[in-house]
Amino acid sequence: MKLDVVRRYRAQVEDVLRMDLLLARQNLQDAEAACHTLDAQMRMTSERYFAKVSAGMALEEFLEWQVTFDGEAILLAQARQVEDLLRDEWHQKQNDLRDAMQERRTLDRLAERLRLQHQALQHQVEQTQMDEAARRTSAMGGPHNPL
Repeated sequence: MKLDVVRRYRAQVEDVLRMDLLLARQNLQDAEAACHTLDAQMRMTSERYFAKVSAGMALEEFLEWQVTFDGEAILLAQARQVEDLLRDEWHQKQNDLRDAMQERRTLDRLAERLRLQHQALQHQVEQTQMDEAARRTSAMGGPHNPL
């Protein structure tokens, strides 16, 4: 496979990884927002509970509040687990993109090195041709040949 084909392919992979990273970041931000919302909801539930407690509460009502607290705690724990998974995914995508960018830079340096080698070889060929032309000219008597 030609180096340029590989370089174009790696650039495409890098673009895909950038889009994946963007999507992972958006998903993480959504999960963070959900956690903040659930946390705020739990605080409001606690405030309402303490207001009820100060006014007095029956055992049945207390048990209903406990079920509410437990449900909200479970939802928040699940949301935090999702947030943690999405954060891990985001970090992995960052690492993948960083690796792809490094590979592309390595290929770019290789391409530049090959270009410089080709250029030096081309210059050497041209110099050899000029030297050969000069040798032939001098062997024929030079440009001042009276013929």
